Amino acid sequence: MKVGFCSLYGLANAGKSTILNAILKTKIEAVSEKPQTTRENIQGIYNDEDSQIVFVDTPGLHDPHKKLGQLMLQEAKSALYDVDAIIYVIDASKRVDKKTANRLATLDTPIILAFNKIDLIKFEQGQEKIKEYKEILPNADVVELSAINKAGIEQLISTVKKYLQEGTPYFPQDMISDHPEEFIYSETIREKCMRLTEDEVPHACHVEIKHVEEEDNLLIIRADIIVERESEKAIMIGRQGKMISKIRRYSEEALKGFLGRPVSLDLLVKVVPDWRDNPKYLRRYGYMKWEKKYQN
Repeated sequence: MKVGFCSLYGLANAGKSTILNAILKTKIEAVSEKPQTTRENIQGIYNDEDSQIVFVDTPGLHDPHKKLGQLMLQEAKSALYDVDAIIYVIDASKRVDKKTANRLATLDTPIILAFNKIDLIKFEQGQEKIKEYKEILPNADVVELSAINKAGIEQLISTVKKYLQEGTPYFPQDMISDHPEEFIYSETIREKCMRLTEDEVPHACHVEIKHVEEEDNLLIIRADIIVERESEKAIMIGRQGKMISKIRRYSEEALKGFLGRPVSLDLLVKVVPDWRDNPKYLRRYGYMKWEKKYQN
């Protein structure tokens, strides 16, 4: 059996998380149109009859804002090392990103150009952009895909397999992520918060799972939605509680689809001023562990 690790790397909002969810045929992390939705390296485990591929999704490359943004950028860059291949995810509708391409050209690791969102551009435009990337990364494989439509995913998996070695699987065959189920619960709720509030609440939302219990066939989850301002709290709750009710309902439906059983959510919105720049809360919410890792 072929086994190995492969990073998904690229600019924010290029579609890395959508690609990972499409590969795994299930959703294990938040996806939205807002940049920097992914906040940490997430391992998604793909299994088939002849391989196990551990895909490492990374925070999108961006100009860091506040301490959380700096930690996210460090986390993304760390995923370039100790992997068998790097999938450089490119938004085909955007201009050529020569800065990132030139950075990857300095590495010895095999590069796969995942030219995503090809459905948004004309064929000739796509070929011209691919040509520009290949001038910088001449040895890179190219896979054209539309992750949201699941097009090109099988070809991408086949291309990754070229760079894997024979070995023993790292994880059990029925495992799809190295993160606990509570992480998937929080990501599901956070995604609904970000999608339903659109541009009204930016990147300041964090979901903290406080308690999980089972009652007969019902999973009961209590969680806090953390924002930075009272105005953001008001948006999350909505007039007469309509927004928080919608977030709860959509999250319950998504989690029921993932778990295959009913879910009941108890959501509370809390204000923690400037938490993204406060080491106390970054540590509490699990982000400061990255800083220790990079200092070692």
